[in-house]
Amino acid sequence: MSRIDRSVTNAEVIPVIADSAAFAADPEARLATGIIGINGVALPGFETAYREHFEFRRRVYVDQTGQLAPSDLSSDGTDRDDDDARSITFGVLENAPDGVRVVGVARTIIKGNDGTDRPLPVEEFCPELFADDPLDLGSVEVSRVIARHERVAMQELIQWHLFALMSAYFSGHDVGRTFAIIEPWLERHLAGWLAISRIGEPRYIEHYLDYNLPVEFDLAGSAARITERNATILGTLMAADGELEYFGRVSRAQREAAAAPAPVAEFAATAAEPATAVDGG
Repeated sequence: MSRIDRSVTNAEVIPVIADSAAFAADPEARLATGIIGINGVALPGFETAYREHFEFRRRVYVDQTGQLAPSDLSSDGTDRDDDDARSITFGVLENAPDGVRVVGVARTIIKGNDGTDRPLPVEEFCPELFADDPLDLGSVEVSRVIARHERVAMQELIQWHLFALMSAYFSGHDVGRTFAIIEPWLERHLAGWLAISRIGEPRYIEHYLDYNLPVEFDLAGSAARITERNATILGTLMAADGELEYFGRVSRAQREAAAAPAPVAEFAATAAEPATAVDGG
């Protein structure tokens, strides 16, 4: 299992975007889900969220779980790699009192989306599985799936929304066989939500600093599992085609705080003191 550093809390790894307009269309919604980047480029309006999602990945995979080594980071110190240039990046945003938080991210690496016939990571890390049958262009690998929240139930809901987002994308676009490389303990967890099958035995993968297991998704079966839980969500997300969809409501206290008039500033007759820098907690 990944070497989780319990001293690095979920609150510490979640990026906050104080000036985001993500919830302008529905200020009382709790979550917003959608596509934030395509083939290494942020979608308009998501430039900050997309940049921060790389920082989110670094904080989780390097600082919190130790699944990546610092030497694997890009030159800007974030977890960005060549596969982002052939990926659809999904995000789950939370409307929090201190700003919009990036609480869930995932990417689907699509073979050929960067104009090359490079193997997917699963082909590189598990070459014996595809030696006689290389994957076609359009094949997919689900990667960098992260959900973080202080509340366990919310974290699981965020992860479920990520898989619903990806499933809706798969259903609405012509994609091929779809795979993932996961830690063995995660297999049973995902099997409760999605239709997956093991295609090889666990093996140590140096890049991930741990033992990992290759799996393949049954896309139709996974969509059926998601629909069992929520009969309308895939249709709603397919109709949105990656644009933000809103779910849940913020607390009454947050609504009341947002509606309260701003306090009137009082100015003393003396000269103003210099502002004090405050570190985020």
